[in-house]
Amino acid sequence: MNHQYLLLLLACVWIGCATVQSNDGNPSSTSDAPVDSSREDAQTVSSTAGSARHSISALRSAYLHGDYERVIRGVRERLRDSLSQSTTSTLYTLLGQAQQARRQHEHALKSLQAARANAFETDRSLVHLDRALGESYAALRRWSLAASAFHRVLETDSTDWATRQALAEVYRRARRWKDAKQQYERLVRRDSTNGQWWARLANCEIELGQVGRAIPHFAQAHRLQPQSADVALTLSRFYQSTFRTEKAQRVVDTTLSYRAGDSRLWRRRADLAFKQEQLGRSRRAYRRALATGDSSATLYRRIGLIDVKNQQYQRALSSLRRSYQRDSTHTRTALYLGISYLRVDSLQQASAYLQRTIDLETQGPITEALMQKGNLHNQRGNMTAAIQAYQTARRLRPSRTDVYFHLAHVYDEYYRDKTTAARYYRRFLRASDSTQQQLRSYAQNRLTSLRGALHMQEGLPSDSMLRK
Repeated sequence: MNHQYLLLLLACVWIGCATVQSNDGNPSSTSDAPVDSSREDAQTVSSTAGSARHSISALRSAYLHGDYERVIRGVRERLRDSLSQSTTSTLYTLLGQAQQARRQHEHALKSLQAARANAFETDRSLVHLDRALGESYAALRRWSLAASAFHRVLETDSTDWATRQALAEVYRRARRWKDAKQQYERLVRRDSTNGQWWARLANCEIELGQVGRAIPHFAQAHRLQPQSADVALTLSRFYQSTFRTEKAQRVVDTTLSYRAGDSRLWRRRADLAFKQEQLGRSRRAYRRALATGDSSATLYRRIGLIDVKNQQYQRALSSLRRSYQRDSTHTRTALYLGISYLRVDSLQQASAYLQRTIDLETQGPITEALMQKGNLHNQRGNMTAAIQAYQTARRLRPSRTDVYFHLAHVYDEYYRDKTTAARYYRRFLRASDSTQQQLRSYAQNRLTSLRGALHMQEGLPSDSMLRK
């Protein structure tokens, strides 16, 4: 009995084990179990986001290494995907920055504007995008738009001094001097040790006609940046114009101790010494300017003039000839060449250069001044003075044809005897060309009108000065 019970118990255990093994080994046994789809979606999104982060990280690395073409190509490929607005904004920002680095500012503006639009929708900060937009607008000289972008940055953070400096520079380059001055005043209050800002502030004041304020500000810039040649040249010019020549010399000498190879400073040093009749010091400074790269006609002329003043005529000829080779239109160069050749007994060359001086003077402003003075006297009705001015201009420059017309017009207008007027009309018509067609037509018409009067005056005394 006990034996049968034991066999029955063992059989039940065997059947139970077989059933468990069958269920564990059959995959279809769980096919009807419910699936958690939300978990799978989360895993997919997480995978996509991770891929995007990895891609952006790689693109940023490429940007930092200067591989802008790779950034541009990579961003455009990623933008084809369906991305979040935040990711899209980040990608457009990278694209705009790469295009800025390649100076493709028109393209950069479009990318940065797209980045800003997406960032705005997601309530992200727009400061860095406005700053970048301002930089591209400024690069394209769109000053008003650049200023607006920088102002938006400063509205968010008024202590962003780099952006304030960029705004001041935009106003300066746009020649909005009052606005630029206001920004530079705020900058120097923030940092009074920045010499460049003091110089910019002074430049704005010069443009606004506030010279009295500008000079101490240039002086402050010079104290902070004694090595700046531009500041030294500007400050010394203002000191010289206000008769503070010694101060001007000290400014230039200070900067020369830093910039001994700057020919502009040596030229200014020489000019200041020349003004004070320090001829030896001036000549040495001019020679240093030559040695550091200035080979202008003016510099050679100054050296030659110093030699003439020192009665070193033979030495003067070398510098004066070089000046004349560079600029043959300057009257004083020809004059001092003539004087120097005369002093060394080269009479033929002296005569040629002295005649050249006369020709240059008569072709220059003096003849024009005489003509205009004649016109002035003519308008006032002072015909004697007008004729005298025109005749002097004619003697100085007989090749100037319009002087004959003006003489003819005065004699025609104010004197009864038209013989002299007709003579000058005819001389004008012979000497003039088609470029003076209007005057020629007037002269021809007057000669035609005067035929009868001239015929009647043939028997009159030849006194052309009989006034009306």
